[in-house]
Amino acid sequence: MKADTPGAAPEVPLSRRALRRGLFFLALLGTILAALNFALAWMLVAAMTHPPCRDPVPLKGLPLPVERWLPAADGVEIRVWYYPSQNGAAVITFGGMGGALGERLPPAAFLVEAGYGVLQVDTRACARPPAAVTQGYDERYDGEAALDFLLARPEVEAGRIGAMGFSMGGASALNLAAHRSEIRAVVRDGGFANLGALLAPAEGDSAAMRLHKRTILALYRLRAGVDPWEVSPVDDLKAVAPRPVLLIYGEAEAAAGLAQADAGGANLQLWIVPDGAHGRNHLVAPEAYRRRVLDFFNAALPGD
Repeated sequence: MKADTPGAAPEVPLSRRALRRGLFFLALLGTILAALNFALAWMLVAAMTHPPCRDPVPLKGLPLPVERWLPAADGVEIRVWYYPSQNGAAVITFGGMGGALGERLPPAAFLVEAGYGVLQVDTRACARPPAAVTQGYDERYDGEAALDFLLARPEVEAGRIGAMGFSMGGASALNLAAHRSEIRAVVRDGGFANLGALLAPAEGDSAAMRLHKRTILALYRLRAGVDPWEVSPVDDLKAVAPRPVLLIYGEAEAAAGLAQADAGGANLQLWIVPDGAHGRNHLVAPEAYRRRVLDFFNAALPGD
């Protein structure tokens, strides 16, 4: 029999050592997965709320716009480009995360060529000082500054101002119209019905995906300072009614358009573009796109 060495630590059985190692590696794996989940969610939310500020390109074949920096109600200054009205009517345009200036969506050259004044609103990523992009919530303040600018212009008739937005810009346009009755008509090209619903876990998601989406929701609230469930174009549509609204959705995202169709009342039009997709509707059906938008604004913002 082997005598115990005085003062030596008792030997740990092999099975217990294996259990400890297994628990250690499980804890390490869990930490790595949690860190990876957080990092991926952080990068996604950063891309949504703090995109880079890029220089825009003016509309081709048209005179250079008037550039202004307008003070928004929440303390930032937003850049706008204005193509003056020739027919007394004007349209405020809102883009995606990169803003609406120049050649960025929504398309605006055909509106200018038809005599409409077009006031393009830049992204909050380029504001002074730069601010979080909130997918259409705080962008309402930029729209109100743009609207007040147009209301002060002698060439613009107060009852003939509309708004048009692409993607999150459509949410901005509807949010503005829901709060300001001077916006008489809205065109929205693509985009979500409710941001919270878009980001939230869906039926059939795995446990890991549910955790990931909940992390995205929490980080969005933190970085944007906005509850994503309150970014809700489908609810804004109810406040805009009965003013005319044209929703343009490609066949690939028709479900989002259909989800909003009943909220806008009798004066809402929904155009599902065959073979269309997000950001491509004006390319898939260019002539029909121009005709529909012009016919809509001509009817909604009539002159004398």
